[in-house]
Amino acid sequence: MVRTESYETDVLVLGGGLAALRAAWEAARLGARVVVCVKRKLGRCGSSAITSGGYAVAHPAITPQDSWERHYADTLVGGALINDRRLARVLCQEAGERVEDLLRLGVPFARHNGAYRLSPSGDHSSPRVLVPVHMRGTDLTLPLRQAALAAGVQPLEETRALALLVDDGRVAGAVGLNADRGALVVVRAGATVMGTGGAGRLFTVTSNPVDVTGDGYALAARAGVPLRDMEMVQFYPWRAIRPFKGSRVPIQPSTFAVGARLYNRRGERFMARYDPERLESTTRDIAARGIFDQIRLGQDVEGGVILDLSAVSDEDFVATNLKVIERLQPRGLSFREVRFIIAPEAHFIMGGMVIDEVGRTPLDGLYACGEAAGGIHGANRLNSNAIPDTQVFGARAGRAAAEDALAHGPRRVDDGVLQAWARRVEGLGGGPGPQQGTLAGLRQELQQVVSLALGIVRTAAGLEAGLAALDRLRARLAATPVATAGEFEEVVELECMADAAELMMHAALHRTESRGAHFREDCPERDDARWLRTVVVTREQDGACRVVTRPVDREGDEAALGGATPGQVRRIEGEFVE
Repeated sequence: MVRTESYETDVLVLGGGLAALRAAWEAARLGARVVVCVKRKLGRCGSSAITSGGYAVAHPAITPQDSWERHYADTLVGGALINDRRLARVLCQEAGERVEDLLRLGVPFARHNGAYRLSPSGDHSSPRVLVPVHMRGTDLTLPLRQAALAAGVQPLEETRALALLVDDGRVAGAVGLNADRGALVVVRAGATVMGTGGAGRLFTVTSNPVDVTGDGYALAARAGVPLRDMEMVQFYPWRAIRPFKGSRVPIQPSTFAVGARLYNRRGERFMARYDPERLESTTRDIAARGIFDQIRLGQDVEGGVILDLSAVSDEDFVATNLKVIERLQPRGLSFREVRFIIAPEAHFIMGGMVIDEVGRTPLDGLYACGEAAGGIHGANRLNSNAIPDTQVFGARAGRAAAEDALAHGPRRVDDGVLQAWARRVEGLGGGPGPQQGTLAGLRQELQQVVSLALGIVRTAAGLEAGLAALDRLRARLAATPVATAGEFEEVVELECMADAAELMMHAALHRTESRGAHFREDCPERDDARWLRTVVVTREQDGACRVVTRPVDREGDEAALGGATPGQVRRIEGEFVE
């Protein structure tokens, strides 16, 4: 008999990073009972805990020379103009209020000469990025965790969500698994918030930790939730692969705004071919493609390109590259003494669940925020727009979910869904498990398939081959026996990874142009006449993916972008011109 643990609450939050924490705290502040299910430890897992923590904001007391309107214009241009205007506007308007909340919680943002230190960035027209003093995500997650727990939030740690529970067209909570206890966990809720993060671990090289595997995208799609912009995968261009071989050490974007240069094997400053005006201080999509081209065309140096810091002052480098300094100091080395080779890594998913301004999805009772939601960033996220996204839409989703739940109360749970999962778990221990290394091998193979099909450069042939490979891999996964709760959990995760990859590949195959982070070698030009649209993928009840496009509502663009047409917009010294 399967052990079942049952909970009833007003709001269920799935995830344990910045978006989930902000949603849970906000809902609890409104008087709602809140349960958080998280795969690992609340506030200490996912990408949030290891991020450098930059927070882009236009705030009258912090950036008096700036405005939310300029931040908004930068966000639209950086997103290649397929952002949801409503969401991008809300992000930039409310980022200031939410950073005030973080400051009240004691989040330590770095200061210099009595003022907040603002890091420059080539994709922002004005310095507006705050950074925490330790440049670690836990500077933000731990104060939010403390606030959420103090407000009465109940965490269910080490608990993986297996499926959303739907009652008569409305989400009624979720069923999960605690592998340590071998227990199914059933949470009945009046409203559910998905703060489940991204899917970087679908790729062989990524900035994301091991628990970021696309679960939220897969669970939402299985429940019929449409997802948008899933073809848009950001590759962080500047991972230092030398002298740091076995760990992830990023070079911060501000380094390029203050003079860092990149050279290929021939000693060519190659970024002049990709962005003649901004050079290395360009957007991440362009930088990643420029570096990757050197690697694939044989102009690399040890698998990357050379980083030249000769024009960067010691003060500027040390102020925003603390992780580099911390790694070198124990060896007694200065950053001036080592050779840096950098290369791209999978980093962030711009796509996600379709939401409105309060994080509401088209499925009644379900909300999404953070990297689980799509539309805010368009085809490319600007540097340090991710953290304000978590706080603005985490707060909005938590508030809306609490109001929804308090009005409707917990829903009935479909016993049939629970029984189906119970049968899968009951079968554990009845026979031999997989041969040693089988599941790890399947995971590695899946990551290789995704990296080839959905990498920085894509083709229709490569995407079609990737989809066929996913089908074969799924068949092998379904035939793999499992004997323990841990093996079962790994199979469930691999199923989610395959589902998320399929959604992304279908979206990438459908967009027959190149835009932002999506570069099709067989369709290399940006086509504003046909493709100022968002790609929306929905999983049908029979499991098939249905792909449609929807036009982008461009109302207000003329005022926001100075009247320039999409193909003419570019940035010169912070101004938008023709």
